[in-house]
Amino acid sequence: MFALAVTACGSSSADKGAATSTTTTDTKTSANEVTLKLIAIHPANLSVTAGATVTWKQLDPGVHTVTSGTVEQGAAGVTPKPDGQFDSGELKTGKTFTHTFSKPGTYTYFCKIHPATMRGEITVR
Repeated sequence: MFALAVTACGSSSADKGAATSTTTTDTKTSANEVTLKLIAIHPANLSVTAGATVTWKQLDPGVHTVTSGTVEQGAAGVTPKPDGQFDSGELKTGKTFTHTFSKPGTYTYFCKIHPATMRGEITVR
């Protein structure tokens, strides 16, 4: 006997123009995909060509964010410094966030909720 399972997509919303957040249950991975899992970012460093769209998948229980900017580490802890280029808002389990990188450069980002452990970098060539 053969069974076929079908999954459904949820809602989407726009944030800062070229970035959108959508719900999906797709488990396939692509070359320009980053996962948020086990309170870490995999891969933490990704290189793409200008014009590429990167998709982040939130696989942990709870919420994470994908927020552009840096995190300063000091004696008193960490200080997140968002730069306003992109921000997913809070992503619940199963949600995705996409952002298209149109210009070459290095884009750092972090999770606002876990800035000490969840940091990443996208290099656009």
